[in-house]
Amino acid sequence: MKYLLYSLLILTFLLMSFEKSFPEINGLWVAQKVDERDIGEDASLQMNMILIDSKGRERKRNLYIIRKNLNGNDKLLLEFTFPNDIKGTSLLIWEHKGEDNERFLYLPALGRIRRIATREKDENFAGTDFSYEDISGRKLEEYTYELIKDEIIFENQKCYLLASYPKEINPKFPKILSWIKKDSFVVIKGEYYNKKQEVEKTFKVSKLEKIDGIWTSLEFQMENHKMKHKTFSIVTEVKYNQGIPEQRFEKNELER
Repeated sequence: MKYLLYSLLILTFLLMSFEKSFPEINGLWVAQKVDERDIGEDASLQMNMILIDSKGRERKRNLYIIRKNLNGNDKLLLEFTFPNDIKGTSLLIWEHKGEDNERFLYLPALGRIRRIATREKDENFAGTDFSYEDISGRKLEEYTYELIKDEIIFENQKCYLLASYPKEINPKFPKILSWIKKDSFVVIKGEYYNKKQEVEKTFKVSKLEKIDGIWTSLEFQMENHKMKHKTFSIVTEVKYNQGIPEQRFEKNELER
């Protein structure tokens, strides 16, 4: 009888250990995996953009971006290099844990730096279909999450389907649906729902590759269905972990 009791106790312990070894897969867990995925300590990239309006007219832009992780907070500097009418326009973002991010915009024509207020975060940046928050990224703690499906197929890729709901009062987009690749936790599609529960914006990745061991979106687009406007982005060069100095993310870099 003692041997039977011992065996049952051991079996119970093993079952408990087995259950603990597998986390509960819920919306927050998926969001955390996206937030924690490896994107390198720093990165620099060259990017081309094509802006297409409702009449099919195209505008081309080139830009340079650098990013660095500093004690768990990202800093990002973006600068347009072409064409001449927007060349030198720059955006600097400082991420702060537990506080609002700081965003600074430099317009060469005005010759001054302007702080972007938090209430402006949903506004489009420099005529593109990406908002300031799209560029800086969303904070994990500012949303609640619901795992709609633990597996859905999007363009032959196995994904999680995650709904994100902002905690702020009266948000511009009360719901965002994300298709997240199960093998890499990269968001390859996003739908932004407005207050009328209509899909107002759609984000989609069309080219994803592993570079220096890091999954990297090389071609992606944001489409604004309301404005009938699209922004295509093509990364032409990317480098990770180059040791970019912290000084590159000071405000005076905007005016260089």
